[in-house]
Amino acid sequence: MFTSLNKQSINALMRDIHIFSAMLVLLLMLFFAVSGFFLAHPELSGNDSDAIQQDVTPPSWIVQTTQWPERYTQHGLKLMLWLDQQHNIRGVDYEFEWDEFENLLIISLQSPGGNTIVEYFKEQNRIAIEQSEFSFLDMLNNVHRAKHTSTLWKYLSDVSAIIMVLFCLSGLWLALIHKQTRRASSQWFITGSGICVFVIYLMH
Repeated sequence: MFTSLNKQSINALMRDIHIFSAMLVLLLMLFFAVSGFFLAHPELSGNDSDAIQQDVTPPSWIVQTTQWPERYTQHGLKLMLWLDQQHNIRGVDYEFEWDEFENLLIISLQSPGGNTIVEYFKEQNRIAIEQSEFSFLDMLNNVHRAKHTSTLWKYLSDVSAIIMVLFCLSGLWLALIHKQTRRASSQWFITGSGICVFVIYLMH
């Protein structure tokens, strides 16, 4: 009697996990499925927009800034903040580079939707900006891969992956506990797993 009740409780728990985990990450599962399809078919993604080049007037404080070779990272951070506030130019990931020969600061800003290169020519006191915007599908593909995305999105992706695993395992449990569906479910599971392993084997 105890065993039967215990089994029923486990089955009810698995059913609740399967249903509510699906509802919790339904949109994310659809997003990863659709973007994963286009990720495997880059020829369908469309063309990126042409790069836009522009010059902007440097801030007044930058002329008095000294020690560029030694402190270009600190100066680059300050300039990047100014560009964000004054020109809405920003990125998730960024890199700084100092060209000693050209007296040139290069800021590379990257996001899922595009790339921006900022060049400050110290001798000319000039800022040149080149912005490249990706197509919508390429942007979705980058989000799918968590490429140049925020830490919050990466955490959300990790949590959703765990919930999707729970969804799959609870679904497998529910499919195998019923005698009426156990045989057919096992056959489909073995067939699908065999195809997956075979395809992976062919890639090596």
